[in-house]
Amino acid sequence: MQASGKDYLLLEKNADPGGLTRSISLGDACFDYTGHFMHLSRCESPAALPFAHQTDEEWQLIERKSVVFMEGGIIPAPFQYNLFYLPKNIGKGCLDAFHARPRIQQAKSFREYLASGFGQGICDCFLFPYNEKIMACALDEISTDAVKRFFPVPDEDMIEMGYLKEGANLNTGYNCRFWYPKRQGIGLLAKGLAMGLEALHTGCPVERIDLDSQRAYTGLGEIRYNKLLTSLPLSAFCHMTSDPSLHQLAGSLMHTRVFCLNLLINGDLPDVFAGCHWIYVPQKDLPFYRIGIYSHISSHMSPKGTTALYVESALPDDQPLPGMDRILDDILSSLERLDWVRKGDCLLLSANWIDFAYVNFNHPRKKSVQSILEILRNHEVYPIGRYGLWDYISMEDTILSSVETARMLS
Repeated sequence: MQASGKDYLLLEKNADPGGLTRSISLGDACFDYTGHFMHLSRCESPAALPFAHQTDEEWQLIERKSVVFMEGGIIPAPFQYNLFYLPKNIGKGCLDAFHARPRIQQAKSFREYLASGFGQGICDCFLFPYNEKIMACALDEISTDAVKRFFPVPDEDMIEMGYLKEGANLNTGYNCRFWYPKRQGIGLLAKGLAMGLEALHTGCPVERIDLDSQRAYTGLGEIRYNKLLTSLPLSAFCHMTSDPSLHQLAGSLMHTRVFCLNLLINGDLPDVFAGCHWIYVPQKDLPFYRIGIYSHISSHMSPKGTTALYVESALPDDQPLPGMDRILDDILSSLERLDWVRKGDCLLLSANWIDFAYVNFNHPRKKSVQSILEILRNHEVYPIGRYGLWDYISMEDTILSSVETARMLS
């Protein structure tokens, strides 16, 4: 809007812009709001992102190193392409089940899609328990609308080679390379996008929307708008209106909440995780699904001799939040039991709930979102971003689609 010379007003609920794409500096340590990594498919590099004011010298392109933790062993990711690292009887069972998998042309659910694509063995060992933890729901409730991007049909030759040979497929998958700032964490991106915004008001939440009169009731008072772009979570925005049809449609949408514990520890994780960027944890008896190590991605995220990391746990949107003391104790006790992190080595911790973390593609989602967007656009409201569109898209997708929407309206 600013580039086109149009009048605009940008309201931000938080003290600074960026939403979850922000970083927290605590002393000499730097944390993100859990791991945020830039996967580019259309822009050549961060410098090519429109209006982001980035230079490539401030970023590094990293070859992903991630692993799956299973009781008694570490398996390089992607799990399905590294069966060699499993105990032989388990690896052979996964390979045999892959060859005997049911060939379903039109899977009815995410669970059915995984079983028909990867076989029962790979699913039981990793894909089922891990995705149930991160989505915090039964996989039968999830449709197949968006899974093929993140779970493409597996390559049979790669599965067989990964069973026969050590290190055959160590760096494959859709996110095998990613960009990350050398300093300041992912918040560097948000700072760049905010540069030059003259009509930005922070600490100014939107409380209510009157669609018919095109009025927003905010921390600045009542504001009349001509066109409204919103990156608020779509279901939350619907409930800000007085439209009962939007309330009903929003009630059919599902999402996952995430508890993020950022830790600064003395020393490092065990040697088996040397250089590892993140660890997938499918075990149901452990209260987290993933651990990421900021310091293995950028050495400037923590002081020398220490390690900055994050631990993620997920809950469904309709489950009461546990007490902070309880979940902290569960996580720290589990890390100590695994002999990964001792409580006495924790120098600093920062914890936060992310109320809207992952959009779940449940079966009603597609039709409900289409109906909501049609109603809103008829009232000159244009949702943008992952949460506004109720979609699972990357930071690159969010920026490019939002710019396109703004250009279309101006």
